[in-house]
Amino acid sequence: MKQLSLALGSYITLILLLASCNQQPNTTNQVSNVNQDSLDHIEDSIEFVETLKLRETFVAKVTADMETAPVEAHIDGDAADDPAVWYNKSNPLNSKIIGTDKKSGLVVYNLKGEELYYHKFGRMNNVDIRQDIPFNNKQLDVVVASNRTRNSLDIFTIDTTGQLTEISESPILISTDTIDDVYGVCLYYNAENKQLSAFINGTNGVVLQFVLTENGSGKIRAKRSRMYQFSSQVEGMVADDFFGFLYVGQEEAGVFKVDAKSEAEFKPQLIANSSETNPNLKYDLEGLSIYKSSESAGYLVVSSQGNFSYAVFDRQGDNAYLGSFAIVDGEIDGVEETDGLDVISLPFGDNYPAGFLVVQDGFNFDGTEKKAQNFKLVNWTKVQAAVDSFSGKN
Repeated sequence: MKQLSLALGSYITLILLLASCNQQPNTTNQVSNVNQDSLDHIEDSIEFVETLKLRETFVAKVTADMETAPVEAHIDGDAADDPAVWYNKSNPLNSKIIGTDKKSGLVVYNLKGEELYYHKFGRMNNVDIRQDIPFNNKQLDVVVASNRTRNSLDIFTIDTTGQLTEISESPILISTDTIDDVYGVCLYYNAENKQLSAFINGTNGVVLQFVLTENGSGKIRAKRSRMYQFSSQVEGMVADDFFGFLYVGQEEAGVFKVDAKSEAEFKPQLIANSSETNPNLKYDLEGLSIYKSSESAGYLVVSSQGNFSYAVFDRQGDNAYLGSFAIVDGEIDGVEETDGLDVISLPFGDNYPAGFLVVQDGFNFDGTEKKAQNFKLVNWTKVQAAVDSFSGKN
């Protein structure tokens, strides 16, 4: 059911009524289908309305093309967090989306958004994948996730059905004296020395790098190579394998860029216009991913939770800020307060010829009915049109 729009003033009136009288909203016309329950994990309902107002200021807006089934959580639970895409080279339409449920595990969806597997591995926060990694004369598709249940880095393989199998030689447990609560995770593949690394971070700002090797029996072992302490909480991370950079989102400071090689000195540099000095960004900064329009060109995409938007930076050079866009209501409801995201530039036939963007939705509705959180998918051709339209408009 297509969402119907209300004037911004109606939002404010609705929220004020809810806050003062605890009345149920009129659900005849909705943009974001706001009701009191949907605001339980927002500290101030008026702040939520103000954030919706901020989203409306963006000139570039897109709509979602597909949404996944909700995660198995209470409708008001903050559960879904971060997605990753597994690409099926022989049949792209049989590719999979892996999403984290930070209450219970990893969920695997097909490209229709249908749930295929719900792996109850623990409270998984972030997830990442690299495919066709050479290990002892064979190719592996490697999936990593941060597991908050046991404060660990978990490593899996994925088969064509979406089944995940843990392949760590032994549990990669991280002392709470080092990382108090694991959060963000990503992979980096150095093609020069054929070395795969995993980065994992935590609420206390610590980032660890592990070099992953195969033990000769099909299992993966991890050796810690570097540690760095940011001054405050970090989470979203992504590595650019071609250029050899790691990008780290310090949630209330900006996006930092650092040499990803395991032997290099860890010297983060703040990307210009990636903090609140840029009026189009508002903390927290959460999900990060890289869209590869060619081997060396493309974009760094960052979710800006504080204004329900997505910032786009040039992948090359000094990562110039290009502009921001929002995902608003269409046939599928819009997206608010995104945690994690992923982008893929590979073709998926006529459906997604240039790939897609997939994001976590913090407020998920089916018509006027509140649902548990889920993930939304946007055809990249829409995002590219938004990027092409920036030219100083945002």
